[in-house]
Amino acid sequence: LKLAGAMPACRRTMCAMRSGLGLLLCHLTHGLVPSSTEFPANSGTAPGSFDLDKCENKPTYNNERCPSDTSIACWSAVNATAWTCLSAALANGSRAPSGLLWDVACRSTTDLGSFQGACTFGNGSQTRASVVLLQVMPWAEAREKAEETLALMTLAERRSLLQGIGWHPTKWFFDLEQDWYVGNTPALPRLGIPSLNMQDASAGFRTYWSHYRGTVTVWPSLLSLAATWDPEAVQDFAVAVGKEFAGKGANVILGPSVNVHRVARNGRNFEYLSGEDPYLGSQLSRAYVQGVQSEGVLAVMKHWVFNSQETNRGTQNSIVDAKTAWELYYPPFQAAINAGVSAAMCSYNKIDGTYSCSHKHQLDEILKRRMNFQGFVQSDWWATHNTSLAEGLDQEMPGVAKEVFFSEVNLTGQPLKEVDVAASRILAAMYRLDLGAKAKCTPPNCSRWMERNVTSPEHRALSRSLAADSIVLLKNEDVLPISPGKVSKIAIVGAPAVAKSYDPSGVGQGGGASWHTGDYYSGGGSGHMTGSPVTPLEGLKQRAEAVGIEVLESTSDNVTAGVEAAEQADVVFVVAATTSGESVDRPNLDLDGNASSLIQAVAAVANKTVVLLQIPGAVVMPWHDEVSAILALFLGGQETGSAWADVVFGDVEPSGRLPIMMPVSENDTIAPSEEATIVYSEGLETSYRNTSFQATFPFGHGLTYTTFEYSGINSSACSVGSNASRSSLEFFDQDAAFLCIMVTVRNSGSRAGRAVPQLYLDLQDSEQPVAILKGFQKTAVLHPGSTTRIAFPLTKKDLSYYSAGSDDWIMAGDVTAYVGESSADKSLSLEFLVEAETESGTAQPGGDHSSGSIALSCWLGAVLAIVPPTGSEGRGDVNFYGF
Repeated sequence: LKLAGAMPACRRTMCAMRSGLGLLLCHLTHGLVPSSTEFPANSGTAPGSFDLDKCENKPTYNNERCPSDTSIACWSAVNATAWTCLSAALANGSRAPSGLLWDVACRSTTDLGSFQGACTFGNGSQTRASVVLLQVMPWAEAREKAEETLALMTLAERRSLLQGIGWHPTKWFFDLEQDWYVGNTPALPRLGIPSLNMQDASAGFRTYWSHYRGTVTVWPSLLSLAATWDPEAVQDFAVAVGKEFAGKGANVILGPSVNVHRVARNGRNFEYLSGEDPYLGSQLSRAYVQGVQSEGVLAVMKHWVFNSQETNRGTQNSIVDAKTAWELYYPPFQAAINAGVSAAMCSYNKIDGTYSCSHKHQLDEILKRRMNFQGFVQSDWWATHNTSLAEGLDQEMPGVAKEVFFSEVNLTGQPLKEVDVAASRILAAMYRLDLGAKAKCTPPNCSRWMERNVTSPEHRALSRSLAADSIVLLKNEDVLPISPGKVSKIAIVGAPAVAKSYDPSGVGQGGGASWHTGDYYSGGGSGHMTGSPVTPLEGLKQRAEAVGIEVLESTSDNVTAGVEAAEQADVVFVVAATTSGESVDRPNLDLDGNASSLIQAVAAVANKTVVLLQIPGAVVMPWHDEVSAILALFLGGQETGSAWADVVFGDVEPSGRLPIMMPVSENDTIAPSEEATIVYSEGLETSYRNTSFQATFPFGHGLTYTTFEYSGINSSACSVGSNASRSSLEFFDQDAAFLCIMVTVRNSGSRAGRAVPQLYLDLQDSEQPVAILKGFQKTAVLHPGSTTRIAFPLTKKDLSYYSAGSDDWIMAGDVTAYVGESSADKSLSLEFLVEAETESGTAQPGGDHSSGSIALSCWLGAVLAIVPPTGSEGRGDVNFYGF
């Protein structure tokens, strides 16, 4: 099928007509573009410039597959299924006309063929494909509007914004009214103030009521998204989730969860976007907030603060020194604030003996004043312990409890000024995203919105793409990707290969256990999502049989049966898993069942053993030396099986990286504590920052099916020239950049792939135990032999450390930079001097000295993009991929 000419206008109803060319056009047009998006026709890229692998590398390619003027194609792994060939007139940008990534757009057209994704016929420079979101109303303007409205409100109306509604007491506890959101405030129609309709979110819109399940997408977990190391992917996810929330009538998403992991066994680690590192969390949190709020949905960052375990979470007391707080635990929250997050949720625990939601120093002094948080603070559900308006709490949730502290009676005793300040903050957040104009419904009249099916083929395709991009290839000894020419029979072993989704209100995996039970696709608790996932068996079997590979099954943890299947196969896939949930910490870091024994028994007889891990965080792997390959997926949502198939068969190149360290043993982690008071005595020494901890696989680790070389490291003043593309600047704060570390990345292997170069800085006198992450980039697809020049922009804060003595940040003098592929890779290094502050108050970069390669001097504005192999043509620009 050859498509050419301008894109006709079409509606979703036309897509249902299933009319060949028109159907494909509608699929490629309909998509994820947010309502407030600036999206140029060509995405700011040159014609023929696509972030895709070449079509000639696909297994079903031949010279007659597409016409000579084809630009890109939707390709299929099945010879009998025709490719869809798109001319340059249609493929006029690094994304489809819908705003979808081309890979996602092709996969979403499932009723047109079994497309594995998109590929390019061009040799042009590769460019990351982004969407630039328009700015929302400035806080100053929103506050002014809030003050105008406040003057028109009665005292009762002002107070009504400060307390949730919608729950009722039961014999044992409290329950939610039918078809209300998990958090609600009343609407004030005479003033045009809508209700706040709040819903839980970790992996999508929580379907609290069972009869609404199946109407939303079960997305990968936030820890899975952290493993993408890709702010643009997180933003795409956030835009899509925002659409689903808005489509359900919600205007507040109770996320993102951004706490940096301290305890490896924390039951909620799967919910936390930061993984174990504050810099990683900062970059991804910003993308999440901007994406969600582009859809008119308020984002709520949580859980503020020092909420590092579920054990005794409602009573334990955290003691954290200021340096550890500012350098390790505050940064992702600060990044969300800088991105304009609308609200913050205070946590259950105590801090220095005072409950978080009553802690004036943390809420008022640190969060609102020093970090310049402009939004409102709400309590976690039932986390309020007094009427703490003066301490900085603005809203009590859910508004029904044994004692309601923000009740009409209790608020009567509070100074009117404190009520007005809290109400004004809530109103400003509403006005900033124009909630009044976008209001859908007010409970209890929301059932029509609640029952809407807001998922779509596009969202399912994006969920699959995100899950595949998050898979981390930990080990690969010449077994992956699977090739039909080398493998004729595979075995799929292990009970998790056919595991079902757990329904907290019914009987499923876990035997109908309590609400915090998770499954192998979604963790448990308030963030749990129930759906109909593609199981590992279904995904792998369908893909294998499509290319004539026989599949043997032993879908239990029975060792004898597993060994029998393994003995007959060329390659054995052992699917192993564990899960976790809110309110309880994991008892250990082991896999469920007798998975370790099964893996070792299979590995002893199999030709090649591949272990697929579906996990909520760190696990121990005493068997890692005995198997051929290991891959990890941090609870990948409904498309888990398809994502596994995409990666192990090479349809998608693995590009995930560990957002955590995989420890050798539990002794190489911090365990949950039963003590009433928990002193963070380790300070900054958690995860890879603790030199006494041993890693089976280090933080940041992840393999690909190709190899990359790094060279030409140097430091340079940052200068953004006219050649910088729109997409490359999306996440880059030009005003904040002080210094750039630059490096050349070359694909030295035989397959296309994405590199994730990582920058670690050792700051003199910082008291950091090791070099810490201060930059990363996820490149576009690099073809074999191609190179790209990467720039890591550094702010003054990146080059500074917190001094407890002065209660301020101090810029380091001597700095050593390391660029590599994990926290353990220090093969490329650079020493440079950051000169002291001048009389004018500005600092200047000093000289540099590189080792491990020849230094290459260059400026950011120069034309230094992907250099194609000899004999091909192409040009591009220096790439900024996310900062």
